[in-house]
Amino acid sequence: MNILSILMVVFLAGSASGVAYGVLNLILVKPYIDMAIELEAKREGVAVDLAYRSWQLQGGILAAVIAGITYSLLYTIVYIVTKSMSKGIKRSMLLALTIWSLIYLIPVLKYPANPPAVGDPETIYFRQIIFVTYMLISGVSAFSLYILGIRVGKSSRLRSTIITVSSYAVVMVLAYMLMPSNMDSIDISEDILLGFRFTSAITSLALWLMIGVSTSLLWKKSGLVKSMSMD
Repeated sequence: MNILSILMVVFLAGSASGVAYGVLNLILVKPYIDMAIELEAKREGVAVDLAYRSWQLQGGILAAVIAGITYSLLYTIVYIVTKSMSKGIKRSMLLALTIWSLIYLIPVLKYPANPPAVGDPETIYFRQIIFVTYMLISGVSAFSLYILGIRVGKSSRLRSTIITVSSYAVVMVLAYMLMPSNMDSIDISEDILLGFRFTSAITSLALWLMIGVSTSLLWKKSGLVKSMSMD
């Protein structure tokens, strides 16, 4: 296994996908964030700090690239463990969709995404912690149960799938019931709120799909698929 080549693919796929993700956020998500911040500023009777917003804009692209590289590394680990390297770009996209569902879609069913101006500033860290915790429960339990399902259900693929899916469902239902709710009130236009949530979901999905596609293409281009097959 050529670790250096794999890390290079992780960096390239993550960086390219992260830049595209950042641009999509500027086009689709930022208008809703701006509207939410302007509404909050009007309520409090203060002016929007344009210099600060400019700094946030630049930082948003950098954060998107960092997120792209981080998620690319996570994707590659799952990509290798599930032996998806030689199964084509469709399998890569399906894997990306699955990961997105596990660490984004399912967590936001419990903790829906809100614009930055929504909620009590004093509870922001609490809100971040409970969301990340729920996300980790979803991702780690799914990955662990997948590995366990393979070992337990070696004689039957159907049995392995049933064990994995049913066990994951039990874990997530229990986590959903036991974890605290976000108690902050939402006093913002429904159009802004739903627009933010929808565009955030779309750009997040696009990021994962771009990582899946670029990883598959780069693995094939770099010869990693052949070298892994020979190992």
